[in-house]
Amino acid sequence: MHSFFLLGLLIIFITGCFRPHYERPKIHAPETWRLQINGGSTLCNFRWWEQFQDPVLDQLIIRALHHNYDLKVAIARVFEYYARFGIVRSELYPTINANGIYTRTEASLEVPLPPPPQLRTTNDYELFLNLSWELDFWGRIYSATEASYAEMLSQVQARRAVVMTVVSAVATSYIRLRQLDAQFLISKKTLDSRLESLKLAQIRFSLGETSEMEVKQAESEVEIAAIAMIAFEREIPKEENLLSILLGENPHAIMRGRTIEAFQYPPTIPAGIPSDVLTRRPDIVEAEDILIAANARITEARALLFPQITLTGLYGWESDHLSRLVTSPAEMWQYGISAVQYIFDAGRRMYGIYEAEEVANEALYTYIQTILTAFREVDDALITYRKDRELVNEHQRQVAILIDYLRLVQLRYREGEVDYLNVLDAERSLFNAQLDTVQAQADSFIAVVQLYNALGGGWVIDADEIALGSSSTFAP
Repeated sequence: MHSFFLLGLLIIFITGCFRPHYERPKIHAPETWRLQINGGSTLCNFRWWEQFQDPVLDQLIIRALHHNYDLKVAIARVFEYYARFGIVRSELYPTINANGIYTRTEASLEVPLPPPPQLRTTNDYELFLNLSWELDFWGRIYSATEASYAEMLSQVQARRAVVMTVVSAVATSYIRLRQLDAQFLISKKTLDSRLESLKLAQIRFSLGETSEMEVKQAESEVEIAAIAMIAFEREIPKEENLLSILLGENPHAIMRGRTIEAFQYPPTIPAGIPSDVLTRRPDIVEAEDILIAANARITEARALLFPQITLTGLYGWESDHLSRLVTSPAEMWQYGISAVQYIFDAGRRMYGIYEAEEVANEALYTYIQTILTAFREVDDALITYRKDRELVNEHQRQVAILIDYLRLVQLRYREGEVDYLNVLDAERSLFNAQLDTVQAQADSFIAVVQLYNALGGGWVIDADEIALGSSSTFAP
């Protein structure tokens, strides 16, 4: 008994040595962002798109989370990896098979039969349970299970990354649509204004107050506005079609909500500290899960160097009469243990270990690169958001100045103090400035989208749960 106890302790000790040991790599995260922000990181846990205060955008994002087909693919892939995990985990437990066999045999007359009472025609009934259980002393199955579980978790994070992409794509596309709507409206108003200017130029020409050149210049400006309006008319349905596909629907017209000018900026920027990003972004967590899986695969590969030990057992009954099958005399059983150790495989197992180690190195470098990319994206998004807000203010001031400039030029033109070229120049400058202002406004709101996308946070989990709510199957 003492020997068996020591043997058991030795087996437990050895088994513990063959388990995956993972330590998170040390990452040198910057202490602060390059652009100082006094926002709270908890705002990353809310549905940021609601801060725009556009109910239509809110509805579009919810519809996309329910019906987007890229997201449905990601959800199904998690189910696939969950099933794979279940298959691998099942190897930790015994396999039990039930077998029922009936055979009827007729002996050849060319072969002498044993003496009576042996019959030429016989029946054989068998009913038994067969057990097989690999003892995972070296951690092969345990490591494979850990790797499969980590791979499943990585797919959960990959699904959440798709959720981020879908939400940001819908928000970006809707902002672009409202940008095009505003630019189309500016072009239409400019066209109407220039048509009035053309009529005035034609009247002045008919009265001999100006030359035909002024009429042609006015006609040219009318065409410039008409061309711009047609270009925006072309782009609007294309943006609507893109939004429709994101919603998982056939191309169709999209309902409108607030104008681009009425969108609201978030009250604060939820940047937090750089180290928060390591746990808030799905792509970083996914990369770490892949690293954990790769680390476990190394232990799995090393375990193949050691004997494969299997317990086997059989219990059942065998009889030549069905009525006496499940009786004590017909009872049969067998148990045993087998160990298989490879002797020579031309280095296949060792190469398998080398491969697993290099896969783990690749996963490590990918993890670090993903973190560095995340830091850059957040820094870029913070800078872009701040500077885009400043650009919007400058563009709005420029438009206000050009409106006054055009009013003064038109007044002096009517008084005959300046020629029509000055009016044309003022109109062109104002038209371009108005279009640029709308572009800058859209860019600034898209910068908000990109900022939240770069930061990640609890809003991703919230949106993920909305997407899973449309699925009829349990999702990990």
